[in-house]
Amino acid sequence: VAYSKHLVHVYSYHGPNDMKNHLEIEAHAGSVNDLAFSFPNKHISIITCGDDRLIKVWDAVTGAKQYTFEGHESPVYSLCPHHKETIQFIFSTATDGKIKAWLYDNMGSRVDYDAPGHSSTMMSYSADGSRLFSCGSNKEGESFLVEWNESEGTVKRTYLGLGKRSVGVVRFDTTKNRFLAAGDEFTIKFWDMDSVNLLTTIDADGGLPASPCIRFNKDGTLMAVSTSDNGVKILANTDGFRLLRMAENRSFDASRAASAAIVKGPMIGGVFPSGSAAVGAAIADRTVAAPGMVGGLHNADNRSSIDVKPKFPDESADKSKIWKLSEISEQSQCRSLRLPDGISAMKVRTVSYIS
Repeated sequence: VAYSKHLVHVYSYHGPNDMKNHLEIEAHAGSVNDLAFSFPNKHISIITCGDDRLIKVWDAVTGAKQYTFEGHESPVYSLCPHHKETIQFIFSTATDGKIKAWLYDNMGSRVDYDAPGHSSTMMSYSADGSRLFSCGSNKEGESFLVEWNESEGTVKRTYLGLGKRSVGVVRFDTTKNRFLAAGDEFTIKFWDMDSVNLLTTIDADGGLPASPCIRFNKDGTLMAVSTSDNGVKILANTDGFRLLRMAENRSFDASRAASAAIVKGPMIGGVFPSGSAAVGAAIADRTVAAPGMVGGLHNADNRSSIDVKPKFPDESADKSKIWKLSEISEQSQCRSLRLPDGISAMKVRTVSYIS
């Protein structure tokens, strides 16, 4: 968890009721703006960036600093670690629109690109690692969602449909190897990766901020989206609902005797299962091997299930919607953790999860 100040807290997760404070790292002089996990030399590390224009790599077990990367002239905004075969590297973006790439050595940045519109940008690869995308907004309120020609450092495709904004930066995510989604204009917008035109837009039954944070689960069947009242909504496509229905049936069979003890609760708001404690890691990541991509239909591998009680909409209703809302009302599946009281700035900037 990266605070709006200079600290990074690392927690170890040992089960539903066992989460321990593992490390506290004084990471940067000024705000920590992003963090990510990576595996250089097959050893788990934490990468951070901040207002001090630095990128740092830390040993996730001991907290020892392994590398410091210097070269940005503005605060570093986001990180995107990746690997190509045996080559491990990190993309970093800064608030002045500069994009740099680093190897795990002390030889400086290897590339220097300009983000479209010199925007504050986030970068992400497709699931198979073959395609690179970025999305961001500049000080003039213009937003850009693009695909990169990675070898040449040029924009290959610019997607249409993002609005102009007065504040904030557009957040986006990719699912499998086919779709892009971005939180924009109080909605969630979808694109096919191979077409620049907007595919569809949904409002998730309202209550979204101007630029909601969104994140698909690894299988592209569930999506977490932030709400304007500091909550989290879970959206599911057809395959996602099918998995939740299977989980509901199994959970019902296993717990009928104890059903009187179940407490009905509201839509998730501010709490999220701690086993998938990421802004946008989804409920089923650690327990269900889910099928398919958006709108796709593949054979499900249901080796395990999640103990949730979703409320399913009538499937005969509006079938034109790709994503619909699911209510998680089994409160025993939700965990909350209070962060240390000694921190004067209590705004959490970034949450990430590694299994």
